[in-house]
Parts: sequence; structure tokens; C-alpha cells
Amino acid sequence: MRFSKEFTKHLDTLVHCRLCPNMQGNPVHGSVPDAKIMSIGQAPGIHEEKFGRPFAYTAGKTLFKWFASIGIEEELYRSKVNMSAVCRCFPGKAKSGDRKPDATEVENCSRYLRFEVSYNKPELVIPIGKLAIDQLIDNKKYKLDEVIGKKFKKEYYGVELDWIPLPHPSGLNVWNHTAEGKILIAKSLDLIRKHPTVKRELLNKKN
Repeated sequence: MRFSKEFTKHLDTLVHCRLCPNMQGNPVHGSVPDAKIMSIGQAPGIHEEKFGRPFAYTAGKTLFKWFASIGIEEELYRSKVNMSAVCRCFPGKAKSGDRKPDATEVENCSRYLRFEVSYNKPELVIPIGKLAIDQLIDNKKYKLDEVIGKKFKKEYYGVELDWIPLPHPSGLNVWNHTAEGKILIAKSLDLIRKHPTVKRELLNKKN
């Protein structure tokens, strides 16, 4: 994969970023230049930092099982989708699960998300998890059942795009295992499968 000088500079700045003293390890990215589909995760876990790529452990297995159900293979997804995130470093552990990045950490890392949206001009964004959905939705007082299973349009960092949210695939997310959750996740996946950009880029279909 060939990177432009501008994208190479972006990656170099990202991987050497140390703006947030409470973040742990090295930044993780799944950056793909010129990708017309972008996913936005929340922040890497401890295993993602070790493997050096997003969704590389148990949550990733669930995520790619979801995508496999609509005919999208993991390695093709990784090669064609810019796998971005709200924060690129492991935040550390909390009492239950990983620590949620604070507002300063989210702001510090937003420069990388902003660049990737502006540079790639994606046609579809898939935010994964509440922190990622928060970056796109205007009304922050929402419930998952009000957004999962729906498609939205937005001008995001100057780019007109569609976005289809998914819940975080963590095993700690009990909502995913409810009857309603399963139905709405299936609806989101069906919307993703039917999106023209997904058909063109990931399913090799023209219409």
C-alpha cells in the first residue's frame, strides 16, 4: 500500500504521539488512505496495543463475526476500511472494563480523526460503541435502541456522509445479548450490507 507524503506525515505524527500522560503503550491505528468506508472505534484495549491493530482480540472476534454474517471477510475489511478510533492509545483499566477516555484525551486525539475524514472523504462511517457514536450524534441524551438499526446523514468535518452505528462488541455489553439488541444489531448490519459503498468496496457488487 502506497501512502502519499501527507498521509505518511500523518501516520508518523500519530504513532509518535505522547500528548496524553495517562494513556498507556503506543498508539494503535488501522489507517487506510483513500478508503471510502471508515469505522470509528472507542479506544484500543490492552491486547490491541500488543498486536498493533484495532479489534485484535475478543471484541474483534465478535465484530468480525457480525461482518461475516453479511459476507464481509476480516482481512478484506482491514485492507479496504480505514479503522479509526476516538482515541488511539489504551486508556488503562477501570474497576469494570477499560477506563473511559476523558474529554481532554478525546480532544487531543480528534486531530487524527479529523485528518482521516478530511483526507479520505468517506461515504460511509460506522461508529462502534457509545463513545464513537457520541462524536457523530447531535443529541447526546440518546439510548442505544434509538440509534442502532438506523442510518443517518451528517456533514462531519466538512464531508457529507452516511453513518450507521453499531454497539460495542465487548462481552461486557449486556445490551447486545437482549432480544431487542440482537434484532437492532441485525438491522444495522443489513443497512451496512445494502449500502452502495459497501457493495462496491467489500461485496464486489455494482448495485
